[in-house]
Amino acid sequence: MANWDLWPVHSFVDGLVAAGVRQAVISPGSRNTPLTLAFAEQPDVQVYTHMDERSAGFFALGLARSTNAPVVLCCTSGTATANYYPAVMEAFEARVPLIVVTADRPHQLRDVGANQAVRQPGMYAGHVKWALEMPVPDGSVGIARHAAAMAGRGVAVALASPCGPVHINYPFVEPLLPPLRADLDASHRVPVPKLYRPLAGQPAAAATDRLHAALRSAERPLFVLGPQSSALLARAVAAFCDAEGIPLFADVLSQARFLDGLPSSTQIAHYDMLLLAAGDRAPLPDVVVRFGAQPTSKSLAGFFQRMPGQTQVFVVDDTEWYRDASFVATDVIAGDELSLVRRLASQPLDQGARWQDHLQLWRRADGVVRAQIEAFTEEHWFEGSAMRSLVDALPANTQLFIGNSRPIRDLDALVNPSRPPLAVFGNRGVSGIDGIVSTAFGIAAGGASHPTVLCVGDVSFYHDLNGLLAARRFEIPLTVLLIHNDGGGIFQHLSQAQRSETLEYFTTPHGLDFQEITQAYGGVFTRVGNAEELARAVRQATGEQKGLQVIEVRFGNAESAALYRKLQRLAQDAVQAVVE
Repeated sequence: MANWDLWPVHSFVDGLVAAGVRQAVISPGSRNTPLTLAFAEQPDVQVYTHMDERSAGFFALGLARSTNAPVVLCCTSGTATANYYPAVMEAFEARVPLIVVTADRPHQLRDVGANQAVRQPGMYAGHVKWALEMPVPDGSVGIARHAAAMAGRGVAVALASPCGPVHINYPFVEPLLPPLRADLDASHRVPVPKLYRPLAGQPAAAATDRLHAALRSAERPLFVLGPQSSALLARAVAAFCDAEGIPLFADVLSQARFLDGLPSSTQIAHYDMLLLAAGDRAPLPDVVVRFGAQPTSKSLAGFFQRMPGQTQVFVVDDTEWYRDASFVATDVIAGDELSLVRRLASQPLDQGARWQDHLQLWRRADGVVRAQIEAFTEEHWFEGSAMRSLVDALPANTQLFIGNSRPIRDLDALVNPSRPPLAVFGNRGVSGIDGIVSTAFGIAAGGASHPTVLCVGDVSFYHDLNGLLAARRFEIPLTVLLIHNDGGGIFQHLSQAQRSETLEYFTTPHGLDFQEITQAYGGVFTRVGNAEELARAVRQATGEQKGLQVIEVRFGNAESAALYRKLQRLAQDAVQAVVE
């Protein structure tokens, strides 16, 4: 009897095919049965079965060399995987694109004495360009979308210059017979991203043409600009959206929020709270174009998940190692992003009149949310008010480094973009709290002609107190706004807060006073208690630009969380009246 939990393996194979795989060399075995059958039933794959794994590896190597195309090499678990190693080493040094897919026992059978269970994840170490551990298939659409996307990404990485092997370790739970491909229906079809690879670093002409055609036929287009560092790209995307009348969601780290000399008529500044407030009533786009890294907003991630399957989602990245943590991409365009935007701008769409109602709906909703935020932050003093006061007090061309947890979320959700230009930075690669202070000093050293301000929570500040030595050792000026809520304020806003009896295990109150610590490192410490005091202290510190200056503002966790919930309710009431 077929195990329907395994149907996403067909999506995995389809993802490989969509990315250009046409040959698979399979070493027969039991644990790789789901993969063997999925390859055998995929009409676009030629399957070779080779009973000796070592020979199979070199056979696949020769096949990939002769065809100049990616070839899959697939085996069962255990020692079979080790016999591929010589061919993997040769592929790495010879720059041959092999996709090595090793079947495996599930996680719970590892290191417990189970038969044929060895340590396979990462086993090829430095001889592959990328190693990936797949989740055990569970029959869900989400796992199927992940499987298709990771298959495509594996091929893209193998083909990216210089070519080389990648390793995908795929654990399976018995029974191992997947459903027949012929038994799958429409509910089992997931989007397989189509990757347009660059030519000499430039986006493929076919990719630009496809995107241009999709936008011309769109009724509800939307652009999203995630975290990225190029002011030129930010300006180009914002200008294109303004010229064409396309709504733009720009992350606070996108460099598009605080542009100089470009009044944006299409930027939806408060989309994070707007989407949270609108819920299922938010108007769904039919074409999405996304640049940059994964956006900060959790509301936007949820919005992506609600989009219908027929929505075209173009992810534009400068490399085949594209970013799509929501697994919604239908088309991936690799290559220079700025060049792509300029190509689009050279071929005007002239659809603004047709899109006017769509744009105005977003603008009205954004307007009512903005009004609620402005009134609420004027009336109440909490972290969001402090963030707005900070940004309003900064001089033009300040380098603002923003800490993780609450600071980045407050800046993204609550601060208006209409002010002098800023460059905004953050450590969002892995979104940790390590080294925040030291990174900000590095930013300051690299842009010494501009004032640099760090906004950070007390736990992150504590984690990198040693980084304060840079102020005196290297004579680097840095202004720090320290949001002090005595440990882990973010957890008051997460699901952990639902269990008040154990919340103390997350909030980590430390009781530290940072004044003497700051002074020990030669810094000046100031404590403020309202918006006016904060703004005045920031203006003075950024104007002087002398050494380390720490401005502390304190808030209570429970009180702040209650205020956020109140603001969200007010925004929800206001937005519902617009989108209904």
